[in-house]
Amino acid sequence: MSKTRRSEKRLYSVLIFIVVLAWLVQQELTPKELHGILARCYVFNTVLAVLIYVVILRLKDRHSEKIGFVFLIGSGLKFLLFFLLLYPAFNADGELSSMEFASFFIPYTLTTVVENVVLVRQLSRS
Repeated sequence: MSKTRRSEKRLYSVLIFIVVLAWLVQQELTPKELHGILARCYVFNTVLAVLIYVVILRLKDRHSEKIGFVFLIGSGLKFLLFFLLLYPAFNADGELSSMEFASFFIPYTLTTVVENVVLVRQLSRS
């Protein structure tokens, strides 16, 4: 198995474990009417983190000078897609409560931190 595949599997394992654990805890602390959007936020952020990670790993050998830009573009893309796809559901009542904000921001932060840690470790080994 190649280093890239092992690294991808490591990310998947760590990310899924942390995301599921955080989702279960946050679901207990979140009102039931937000459970659906909470699950969508976790899936949304997890899928985007994996996609960004895979793109960066694919580019690291051929275009290593562009990795930082790709990461920044990926983070910006997460926010753009949030505002296009998820924000309308949050803002349906005209307000963004702290619970609604946490429903997006906690999964975003967790997936970004895990993505960063695994990427830094992988890239420093290369």
